[in-house]
Amino acid sequence: MEKDVDRSMKAKWIYGTASLILLGALTTACGSKDETEITGASGSKVTTTTVAQISADSSVKTVPSGAKPAIEATVTQDGRNATITYTTTNFNLSDYKDQKNVQGQGHLHLYVDGKQKAMLTQNAPVKLTNLAVGNHEIRLKLQQNDHTDLNVEKILNIEVKK
Repeated sequence: MEKDVDRSMKAKWIYGTASLILLGALTTACGSKDETEITGASGSKVTTTTVAQISADSSVKTVPSGAKPAIEATVTQDGRNATITYTTTNFNLSDYKDQKNVQGQGHLHLYVDGKQKAMLTQNAPVKLTNLAVGNHEIRLKLQQNDHTDLNVEKILNIEVKK
C-alpha cells in the first residue's frame, strides 16, 4: 500500500513538473501569447482597442542572399480607428512557430505605445479599433523566426482626436 502511495505521489510530481516546464516554454516564446487587445486610458475612462489583420497576401518572394531587409508602412485613420498597411522588402513573412531561422524570413512585432500587441506573419493590413484619444506611436519590428530582433523597424505616429 505504501509503495502505491509513493508511486502515485511520484507520478503526480512528474506530471506536475512536466506541465510547469511546458507552460514556461509556451509563455516565454516572444511574450506570453499573441495579444489581440490594446488597453489605454482616456482620463478615468478605460478604452479597449482591438487589433485585427484584414486579408493576406499569399505570394512568397525570393530574397537575395545578404540583401538588407526593410519595412515600408503607412497608416490611415477613420475617427478612433487606424489601418496600418505595410510591406517588407528582402524579407518574407512566415509563421514564427516554425522557430527555425532562415535568412530573409521571419515575422513582424507590432507595438502600440511601447507595448507589444501582435506578431504578424503575413503581408496584410492591420486594423486598430477604438483607440483612446491622444497621441499614439505604432512600431513595426522585423524578427527572425526565433524572435531575434533584426534591428529593422518602422515607426508611425498618429493623433486620435475627440
